Amino acid sequence: MNRRTILTIGAGAALAASTVYPARAAETLNLAVGQQGSWDAMTPQLGVDLGYFKKEGLDLNIAYTAGGPDTIQAVTTGSADMGFAVGTTAVIAAFAKGAPVRIVAAQMTGSVDLYFYVKGDSPINKFSDMNGKSIGYTRLGSSSYTVERSLADQYGVKPTFVATGELPATLTQVMSGQVDAGWGTVPQLLDQVRDKKLKIIGRGSDAKAIAGQTIRVNIANANVLASKRDVALRFYRAYSATNDYILNNLDKAIAYYAKYAQLPLEQAKLMKPFIDPKAYQLRSVMG
Repeated sequence: MNRRTILTIGAGAALAASTVYPARAAETLNLAVGQQGSWDAMTPQLGVDLGYFKKEGLDLNIAYTAGGPDTIQAVTTGSADMGFAVGTTAVIAAFAKGAPVRIVAAQMTGSVDLYFYVKGDSPINKFSDMNGKSIGYTRLGSSSYTVERSLADQYGVKPTFVATGELPATLTQVMSGQVDAGWGTVPQLLDQVRDKKLKIIGRGSDAKAIAGQTIRVNIANANVLASKRDVALRFYRAYSATNDYILNNLDKAIAYYAKYAQLPLEQAKLMKPFIDPKAYQLRSVMG
């Protein structure tokens, strides 16, 4: 499969969202979704609750993982049919090594939802102050790592990159002084930023080199695409409809997210300025 083939699978799936097909028998799809509680992670469950997947005759079995590498592993082994919000470079690396994974849609273009922070009393005020300092990321190949490296190159600094894992573990290591800076995704921790316990030193949207790059994608097991292509297309009609609902009903989507992520509504509302509809297009894997 060449690069063009990898990318056009997603375009075909997303374009199918506008096509009307007869109702089919109910079918179950197993999904691996990274970082439970993140904005990206809520889309499949919201689509279930809105009835979009039922309309397509689909039942979803949603399992949450610690992040992209675990999601890729689940799809590679066949324990999940599809995976969501995975770092693009990590998928390409797995594909190059022979893993039966295929990109089926974009998930995030640019990085509007990521930010990087230090303790509120830290002398570090901006990313360009990070020379010789340490900063956490989830794992190699993750979007947090990709954006941090891009910002370091952009500002000409050489921080030490440390795999700190998920958001709670990263926060612990920042607050205990094990690393100088950490990563966050909106709206997580924004209440602590508001209360000056944390200080944002950079945002993913600051990274000029990746502004037009798709840094997270959705994937499927190659065997599932071969044997259940129609099911995959039905899934993406429902997924695309859910994505459109979110972007066209942002206040309602944020209220749903607050319940989904078990966050106070006022904290969830803090993410609204970070949301750029162009970043959430599904059809094109770019850059």
